[in-house]
Amino acid sequence: MKSFEQFECIFNPRSVAVIGASNTSGKWGFNIFNRVLASSSGRNVYPVNKGASEVIGVRAYESITDVPEAVDLAVITVPSKHVPEAIQGCVEKGVKVAEIITAGFGEVGKDGQVIERKLVDVATQSGMRLVGPNSMGHLSTHSNFYTTPWITGVDTGHIALISQSGNFGINVIRRGLEMGLSFSKFISSGNEADLVFEDYLEYFGQDPDTEVIIAYIEGLRQGRRFFELAKEITKHKPIVVLKAGRTKSGSKAVFSHTAALAGEDRIYDAAFKQSGVIRVNEVDELLDTSGALLRQPIPKGKRVGILTGGGGPGVIATDACERLGLEIATLSPTTIEKLNAILPPRWPGANPVDMVGETNLTYPCLLAMIQDENVDAVFSLAVGFADAIRTIVMDYVNSEISDEVDEYIEREETYELDQLRKVTRYMDELQKPVFLFPPPGIEEFSTVQHLRKNKIFTYPSLERAAKVLAHLANYGEYLRMAKGENR
Repeated sequence: MKSFEQFECIFNPRSVAVIGASNTSGKWGFNIFNRVLASSSGRNVYPVNKGASEVIGVRAYESITDVPEAVDLAVITVPSKHVPEAIQGCVEKGVKVAEIITAGFGEVGKDGQVIERKLVDVATQSGMRLVGPNSMGHLSTHSNFYTTPWITGVDTGHIALISQSGNFGINVIRRGLEMGLSFSKFISSGNEADLVFEDYLEYFGQDPDTEVIIAYIEGLRQGRRFFELAKEITKHKPIVVLKAGRTKSGSKAVFSHTAALAGEDRIYDAAFKQSGVIRVNEVDELLDTSGALLRQPIPKGKRVGILTGGGGPGVIATDACERLGLEIATLSPTTIEKLNAILPPRWPGANPVDMVGETNLTYPCLLAMIQDENVDAVFSLAVGFADAIRTIVMDYVNSEISDEVDEYIEREETYELDQLRKVTRYMDELQKPVFLFPPPGIEEFSTVQHLRKNKIFTYPSLERAAKVLAHLANYGEYLRMAKGENR
């Protein structure tokens, strides 16, 4: 069976057996069988349970060998002492892939490692592949298939996640959903006794449903292969990695978790840089960066234009950008002339562009800055003010004029949405990312909702946005070098 077909059996199986499916609420076999059943319209699902004739109203089978058709994927949830028997049954049945949810193998010591190795030997002799052990399942939104019971409500998306920690991966997805992101696929790789991180990476590199690959890594078993794969994949599909185990104590914790050898952090750092992999330090940075890569163009350089309603935020933005290796752009004479015609004479006349409180002039200024040939990306700290007025001013405005104020807000919202469409168009045409910072507290209103639907990711802090832009700029630099281009 070819590699791509094996992974189709994982993410889009025609038939699934859950070994250890249970009628007892709270058990893994109960939760997983329910989740598989709920997400298996159009595919056959078979519960395997020695002591039950039915599981949740579905006919159960004493052994997987009794299942009446070929099985693409078997999900194993029985206690660890029964897993070898389950694997043997899968081999006899001709199962394509077995996903072992059960823990208690390589991660618990030498005895567990010996048993784990035997499982792999039995499986691979027959051509069957193993996910895990110690996996927390996986999902595919495009085929609507879940073996992890801990995630719901994931819209079809284009970000794939490989995680060497199931709990961490699930929390990444939940946090991503809060931020308005969607996912294509997720795999909790567990102990990687057979299928390893690099196998999943290779598959996602070819997967047409995936445009950005993100990962949580504790250690790599095939470092050279990772490097070669990443070097090719990153030329057309970005990879963003959160690598744990930077410290000595962290490295020890890694081994006790999944039996992975963490290795020296500086070696990972060098390999990531040479292969175009973007390395981040925490979850929000991982998701901020993947969202921007999915929705925004890669900048042609590191020169930033900063637009602000007042002086203080401009200073903070400047510091944040320069700390991360970005450059504050020198605006062209043509742009200065445009801004002179828009802004009051008291504006400072340089980048950062301080509109001296005239936030109603945001969009003419923003459009002028986007079109400047000396600017590669723009930060706008003045957006969403109509929505801000709705959330704040309407709380205390005199009731006699509230209708008039409400009409004003609606006009401003209509104008702002129209201008944001222009910003999006210029952003795509000129290949310049635009980073917008709406005031806090307006997330549910039209401006932010429009931004989320139209490629522009919003950020709650300048520091977070600056980190993302630095990652995008460095990735763009890598792509130009990989393609032999000069700026």
